[in-house]
Amino acid sequence: MKTKKSKDWFGRSKSVEELHHDSINWLSEIKFINYEMKFLNQLLSSYYIDLLDSGYNDQIKELVDKIAIEKKSGDVLSKLILKHDKILSDLIQTNSVTSNKNYLETHKKFEIEMNIFLGRSKPLKMKIFKLIERVIRKKKQKKFPKAKNILKIDKK
Repeated sequence: MKTKKSKDWFGRSKSVEELHHDSINWLSEIKFINYEMKFLNQLLSSYYIDLLDSGYNDQIKELVDKIAIEKKSGDVLSKLILKHDKILSDLIQTNSVTSNKNYLETHKKFEIEMNIFLGRSKPLKMKIFKLIERVIRKKKQKKFPKAKNILKIDKK
């Protein structure tokens, strides 16, 4: 297949292959983030009692709600990207990729949306990890209260 060039791409051209590759990468990222969100939800579930005992009721609810929102957002974005990639396939068959400015603008918007989507997941993951870390540390302190004294004695 002959490579078509897409014009006006932030100062450079993108090939049809690059446009398709972008879509494949986005779908892969969304799939991975959805898997991460499932894992984080299970992580919160496995420490649920400890989180409640530590008084993190409101944070648990907030984080679980955000996980659900991110999962739903990823699912919607994934469906739109699949549709977008199918349109690319149709445009390739009609040799009209470069002349379809609407497609190129939509692709740019997806690029921005993906950056936003990826940017939202990182702080959410950090909050969950920090919360679980606090609970684990607190649990260890309850389980081994004299461990600190032993360490102090050994250091002298």
